[in-house]
Formats: sequence, structure tokens, C-alpha cells
Amino acid sequence: MTDRLTGIAVILFGAALFFLITPAATETVGYGWLRPNTVPNVMAVIMILAGTTLAISTPQEQQIDFPKMARAAGFLLVISIGLWAMAQWRYVFVAPMLALVLMVLVGERRWPWLLVGAVVLPVTISFLIEYVLERPLF
Repeated sequence: MTDRLTGIAVILFGAALFFLITPAATETVGYGWLRPNTVPNVMAVIMILAGTTLAISTPQEQQIDFPKMARAAGFLLVISIGLWAMAQWRYVFVAPMLALVLMVLVGERRWPWLLVGAVVLPVTISFLIEYVLERPLF
């Protein structure tokens, strides 16, 4: 029963994203090969399909794993704080620290990967989005 209710909730959120949220939050432009609503609409369709699959699938035996739930809540808290910080300051200042914290939390300890994930990728993303595509990051 929980799977079906969760599937229905995901379907409803995907439909709200597709029909209400995305049209209200994106602008219509007449240039470029990728419209601003393309990625959100694709994600909404994926959510609707995944929710449908969950709602009609055969229920499995479920057990609550509290340590994993606490870990997931911790990740959600870190990401929420990071998004709040990005709204207060700029992406380029917050993203490297957020990436580093998340990488350490998932257990990454190799310095080359930490350097690439916490410095190279956020700077590259910032450059591509803000200067090449001329779109603001927050």
C-alpha cells in the first residue's frame, strides 16, 4: 500500500511540475536549440513514468532502516544549507565547499578526485553557464 501511495504522490508531483510549475517558472524564447522548459519537462515525464511503475508494481516486503534514513536526512540538510547559501552568496563561492563536503560525506578520500570535484567542476560549470550560455546561476 505504501508503494502505491508513494507512486501516486510522485505521479501527482510530476504532473504538477509538467502542467503548472514549469510553465509558470520558465520563459518562452525564440532562439537556441534547447528551450528553457526542455529539461524540467523531461524530468517531469520521467517522474510520472517512475511513479506509474511504482504504483502498479507488486509490493515488496518493506523494512525501515533508521541509520540509512538518518544519513539521507543528513544529506538533505547539507544540500538545503548549500542551496540557501547559494541564494545568499554566489554559486561560485558556495559550490566548491558544498561539493567538497558532499564528496567527503560519501567517503571520497582521494585528493585528485576531491580537487576535480570541488574546484574544477564548479568553476567549469560556472564558466559555461554564466559566460558561454549567458545565463545566471542563482
